[in-house]
Amino acid sequence: MKNILMISKNPQETERSTELALLLAGTTNAKLYFWNTTVTQTRSYAAEMSTAGSGKNLPERPVSKLQWIEQLQRRLHLQTLVGFIENIHFVSDNVSAIVRKFNIGLLIKGVPESEGQGSPVMESDVLSCSAKSGCPILFVPEQFPYKTFEKIVYATDLRYCRQGIIRFLSKLAINFKASVLIANIAAKGLPFMEHNYALDVFKDTIARPASHDHFRFNNIRERDIPKAIDILANDMKTDLLVLVNHRYHFNELFGAAIPYRLPAYIRIPVLLFPC
Repeated sequence: MKNILMISKNPQETERSTELALLLAGTTNAKLYFWNTTVTQTRSYAAEMSTAGSGKNLPERPVSKLQWIEQLQRRLHLQTLVGFIENIHFVSDNVSAIVRKFNIGLLIKGVPESEGQGSPVMESDVLSCSAKSGCPILFVPEQFPYKTFEKIVYATDLRYCRQGIIRFLSKLAINFKASVLIANIAAKGLPFMEHNYALDVFKDTIARPASHDHFRFNNIRERDIPKAIDILANDMKTDLLVLVNHRYHFNELFGAAIPYRLPAYIRIPVLLFPC
């Protein structure tokens, strides 16, 4: 797998998503890069010492981002190559150059809970980074526990199932020894696919290669997308939900208005592929 880019204001503020990013990179033999979304002016520790004065307490030396990441890796028993992208303003227009330069194939963004502001938000500028770079983006709710992926579900209409997504999920499943469920939910205005026909399409287009035995299929007749996703995510104890941005299932789940908010019952990471 290509390298991974985590978009983060401060990795320490989204520790759970940083843990998962380290796990993903380490498991797929990728390098993890951090791109700071804020531009701050900081004084060096030496400058702080020189201005403290003999009668004042010296400031505590701050733990650098790299030191904190290394401490986190030791705690998690991981060995992941990491890098930091500095002095490049966080605007979506810059992401394509970064993706090319650092060979990025996946974006990650932690989604912390916002007290008193409703459900966690998937920022439009981050979604724009995915659209402009062509990279899928993984949104990680901050309450998601540190764990490997065992069950992945891709909610789609089988008639529009994308082979590029299947190849990506196949590699991910092999690395994590996970299963991938293709949840066939008919798009709005289209008829249900008769089960035997849908199963034949699944076998012919997805499950035929020998390397795809980790794929499973479910022909879902539920038309209420939020209800179907709730069952897939919670009742079936899924670890990762996969959707295509701005397509039918995404719009039914998140609505058409920006900002998009994760529903309260979505407590697992959401992997969005650009349309």
